[in-house]
Parts: sequence; structure tokens; C-alpha cells
Amino acid sequence: MDPRLDCVFYLGEKPCKHKRLCRDCPYYQPAGMRILILKLGAMGDALRTTPILTALKRLYPQSHVTWITDLESYPILENNPYINELLVTSFSQIYPLHARQFDLILSLDKDPFVTALAMNINAVVRRGFAMSPYGTLDIFNDASEYALRLGLDDDLKFFRNRKTYQEIIHDMAEIPYNRDEYVYYLPGDSNVKAQEILASLHPPGTGPAIGLNTGCGDVFATKKWPDHHFKDLAMLLRKKLDARVYLLGGKTEEKSNRMLENDLNGEAVATGSHGLSIFAALLRNMRAVVASDTMALHLALAVQTPVIGLFGPTCAQEIDFYDRGEAIIISDSCSPCYRKNCRHDMSCMSKLLPEQVCSALEKYVI
Repeated sequence: MDPRLDCVFYLGEKPCKHKRLCRDCPYYQPAGMRILILKLGAMGDALRTTPILTALKRLYPQSHVTWITDLESYPILENNPYINELLVTSFSQIYPLHARQFDLILSLDKDPFVTALAMNINAVVRRGFAMSPYGTLDIFNDASEYALRLGLDDDLKFFRNRKTYQEIIHDMAEIPYNRDEYVYYLPGDSNVKAQEILASLHPPGTGPAIGLNTGCGDVFATKKWPDHHFKDLAMLLRKKLDARVYLLGGKTEEKSNRMLENDLNGEAVATGSHGLSIFAALLRNMRAVVASDTMALHLALAVQTPVIGLFGPTCAQEIDFYDRGEAIIISDSCSPCYRKNCRHDMSCMSKLLPEQVCSALEKYVI
């Protein structure tokens, strides 16, 4: 029988999709270079890691990529054509990995679970973050030293660093950086459904459709731009551009967006809360989007919609806008800080004015 255990189609417990026995099968495709990527983190971080997949496929055309993520980020990666095997951090999916052999492990997360896993799975080459014998953060290769230093040296991270996140992880992986785009594909009919949602709403105006993503996620509340600034921006966009203004967000923002819609007396409309793919499609149907440093910003970049990013407590230089947008930054005495709780009433975000955002938007919608 001689089963070909290294074939990408081989399942073992049942016939593969080609319904052929292995001997002389014309569909035989060896897996080639076996690569394991360890990246959990928030959805935005997972999404902005995806450019490395294009670089890997270019460097190793015959390769099989396994990616370990968490349940939160799974939806952002599940339709990715460059990922052959997407696993989550459950015992049933992680434990069998210890019996496998990989050619390359890319450990791109500082989480102790990830670094310990990277130490214990069989691999010819390991790159990225490791765990020291003391249980502390270490690195596998010299090329990852800069990434480690960014976490240890605030002056380097906040002020001197000029590398984007994508450049940093390509350096860690020792893979040439070609400024590849995010890799994200909208599922099936999500774009049609998004267009139906937009058609059911009736914002005033005949100008460009502009989306204002008013939230900032649950982890860093300090990233949030004040609602009264969003209100003033919406009015400016209506006055200067006759824009059709949409208030975007998820379940967390649904109530506040409805309140903002009421405060604007119908000058902007809330799109409601939808699943990830519909939300991505809504972003795709905007001429431009305004967002703080959140998943919405990265998702807008992924669907190639121009985006204006609002930055205060985090570092804008790590974001590549791919020439489809820009960051607006107000340098306050205490920013960036990466604090989850602000000691100064989030002054850095408050000082970022609607007039500045409107002027930036005009460059991308006119």
C-alpha cells in the first residue's frame, strides 16, 4: 500500500479528497518545508503578522505552514490561503505537536505559553522569542535581539525606532522584507451582505462614504478618541465634503454609537454590530475610515481602504499604512506610554482635534 505520509492531502483515518490510493497517485504533493508559526495576541496583531506568509511562500515555494493562535484571532486567519493548518491553544490540538518534526519554528509572541511551546516542539531551526532556564523571556537567534530590546528600552521603542512591526518580525525570522500586504480574504457573500446593510441606511449627503470607528477595544481604553470629537468631526465632514458618515463599531460600541447618532440629529448613521467578515466588508465599502490604534485600523488596511489612524499612547511608527493613509499624532509630555490607565485624563487623545483629522481625510477622498 505504501501510504505517502508526507503528502499534504494525506489524512490517514479516511481517504483524502482525491479518493485515490497513494501508489502512483498523480495528485501526490509533498509538504516540503514544514513551518510552525506561534502568534497569539489580539486580532490586529495577528492580522499584521500575515505579510510574513507571503514572504515565506516566496522563499519556500514548497512548504506547509501550521499557525497556532487563540480563539479570539482564529476568525481573522481561518480563510487564509497560505495557512495549511490553523490550530488553537487547546490541549487536544497542541499536545500532538510534540510528536511531530518541523523544519522551522517562528516564535513571534512574548507570551510564556508560546515561548515554552517553542522550546519543546521538535524543530531543526528556531527563531524569535524563547524562554530562558529561569522562565524569563529570551531569544533563539541574534536577529531577534532588536525585538527583545524594544521591550526593554522605552527610549528605543518610543522615540528612536523607525522600523514597522512587519520589518521587525521579518528580521526575527531572518526573511527578506518586501513590504508585502496583509493577507486577508473576505468570505463568500460578506460583501453583498454589507452592501445590503448600507443600502438600508440613509445618511444624508451625496459625497464620499466615510466610516468613523468610535471604539478602541477592551484592553487599552487610553486609545479612545472622545465621542464629542467624533461628533464634531462628523459635522465637519458633512459641511466640507457633503460626506455620508457611518458610525462603525462592535457590540461594545453599539449603544454609544446610537447615542452619538441621536446627538447628531441624523447627520450620521450607526451601522450596528456585526460579525467580523461583515464588519470587514463594511470597511471595504468606505472611501476612507478613521480609527484609533485598534483592530479596525488593521482590518481597513487589509481590505485596502484608506485609513487615518489616531495615536496617543501607542507608537505610530510601527504601523505601515501602505501609502493609503497616515497617522495623526499629538506629542504630549507623557506620550507614548502604553498604559492601560491614564494619569492625565487621556490628554494626548483629547488634544488631537477634529479639524486635523478632517484635513487629513480630504487628501484621500477628494
